[in-house]
Amino acid sequence: MKCVVAVAVLAVGALAMAGCAGDEGGQGGSPASAASLPPPPVTATPSVSNLNDVKLPLDRYTTTIDQLIDLDYASKAVAADCMKRFGITWRFGERAELNALRDRTNRLGLIDEAVAKRAGYHADPEHADDYTQTDRDRTTLTDDQALVLLGTTPGRKAPDGVPEGGCLGEGHRRIAWNLDEDAWLEDLTNEAAGRTFADDRALRIAADWSACMKASGYRYAKPDDANNDARWWKNEKAAASKIEINTAVADVRCKRKVGYLDQMTSILSAYQQQIVEVNAERLETAHQHTQDALKNAATVLSGR
Repeated sequence: MKCVVAVAVLAVGALAMAGCAGDEGGQGGSPASAASLPPPPVTATPSVSNLNDVKLPLDRYTTTIDQLIDLDYASKAVAADCMKRFGITWRFGERAELNALRDRTNRLGLIDEAVAKRAGYHADPEHADDYTQTDRDRTTLTDDQALVLLGTTPGRKAPDGVPEGGCLGEGHRRIAWNLDEDAWLEDLTNEAAGRTFADDRALRIAADWSACMKASGYRYAKPDDANNDARWWKNEKAAASKIEINTAVADVRCKRKVGYLDQMTSILSAYQQQIVEVNAERLETAHQHTQDALKNAATVLSGR
């Protein structure tokens, strides 16, 4: 699959799917006025070997994967109690794992040469389990039961007495988890990434990378073109071909040669810092809301 992601992705959507949440996704609101500002200066370009080791400006405010898992699990625990009021036993399964979202190594494009050698641009077979969520203990709900859980399903509304947003909505409210704020934080993260890749400095880095690739016998204008080469994706389940692997290895080596990760991380950090400065007050409020929700979640889960 095309999973070498060029933009940062929060787990809100993944958790919503894992928990069948549909009540409070919202649009989260758009970033303030940062997008209309001129490109921020890059004051330093430190050496970066792995994006996992970098503290980005928005990291202070975004909900971590472990925090999202706790909030999700506590919400489901409350929802399960709510379902009992309607005579439904809902086993909501194990905690979500979301391991694929923990690793930022290749967030700005394929960087790991070992992965390139094993899998090209495809999902690394050594970490295949990271992309699956096995939940054998979860109850399969009927349509009527799902209506109680979610509060609404396409073309149907929940019966009287079901809380707004269903029992899952009750769970979110009990711990005061604001999914709209998490979606907004995701918007900010994606805004910074999008502006980074469109930045003239990033385009110059891509041009340097392209020249390096050409010298190695490959013609691509930018890294995404190599990742998205249609030849690799005729059958996403098939193992990477030798040609794909050779291309991916050349890609990673050219990125290293032109200082791709160092420079792109610096540009991304500058855009995130600009967004933080524009949205400082709201970000602090969202951060405090998350801390409060985590305390509430811990209370719900204590003794379970």
